[in-house]
Amino acid sequence: MFWSAASRAALSGWRSVTIDPLVLLTLVGMALVTALSRAGGFLMMRWVPLTPPVRLWMRAIPGAVIAAVVAPTLAQGGWPERIALVVTMLAMRVTGSDLGAVAAGIAAVVALRQLA
Repeated sequence: MFWSAASRAALSGWRSVTIDPLVLLTLVGMALVTALSRAGGFLMMRWVPLTPPVRLWMRAIPGAVIAAVVAPTLAQGGWPERIALVVTMLAMRVTGSDLGAVAAGIAAVVALRQLA
C-alpha cells in the first residue's frame, strides 16, 4: 500500500468519529433554510415588474453586499486595508468587473499585509 505507518495511524482515528444527531439535524436545517430563502427570492421576483427603478436597484445589490462585507474590516483594519480599498476602486473603474476588482483588492491586502 502507498500509505506509511504514520499515515495509517493518523487516519485510523477517524474511524471512531461520530456526529451528534442534533448537530447533523441543525446543519441540514440551516442548509434547507438557506436554499429556501434563495429560491424564495427568485420566486417572488416573478411577480415584480422590472421597471427602471427596480433594474437600478438590482444592479446596486452586488456593490451593497460587497460594502457590507468590507466595511467592518476597513473600520478595524490599518493602512493595508485602506490602500487595498483604493486598489479595488481603481480596478473596478478600469475593468468594470466586480469579480476582478474584488480579486485585485484581495491580492493587494495580502501583499500589503506581508509588508506590514
